[in-house]
Amino acid sequence: MYKGIACAVALFIACLLWGGLSNVCANGIKPEALSVTAESLVSLEPALSQNNTEYFVINKASSNARKALFDNHQYISQAYIEFDIRRIESLKVFDLIAFYVPQHARSYLIVINDIEQSKQGGLSVSGYFADDMQQHMALELTLEGRSVAGRLQTTNGEYLFRSHAQYGWIAAQYEGKKQYLKYPDRLSSPIDVIAKK
Repeated sequence: MYKGIACAVALFIACLLWGGLSNVCANGIKPEALSVTAESLVSLEPALSQNNTEYFVINKASSNARKALFDNHQYISQAYIEFDIRRIESLKVFDLIAFYVPQHARSYLIVINDIEQSKQGGLSVSGYFADDMQQHMALELTLEGRSVAGRLQTTNGEYLFRSHAQYGWIAAQYEGKKQYLKYPDRLSSPIDVIAKK
């Protein structure tokens, strides 16, 4: 019992001593200690208004691509796109590009982190999402002559794309573990099976 009283008295004396020095215990927090001058504030307005970052658009949805392509690929969720070949050829490391996926009706912002030139004049480009702090590779794009091919890995699945000149297609490859390649339900001509004895 005496220990509890002694602790309370010691705490009271310590508070009085500290209160005498800082004038907080006796009078509370002073209002002038809470006031902030305008010079000491940091303005966040310029940082928040810098959403107008520049990026390059390298593809877009295209209604002309379906007519221009001879080969009608059989993929589920296939969409037709148009690539900007000149813009792809002029990409540099750390460029910010917008890659459009018509299936989601949105563009993904990707930072280019590697560009390799082949001996035959081809170009291999890889990049990661601009908001990915771990910089996982999300885009692999190869430009050979006037043809573009590659893949885009998103959280919604993996997308394959290919073009002949500027016109091409993009299709989902996987939905979970189910492969997205479409196989015909029945063949156009019947198959005769002959059993050998």
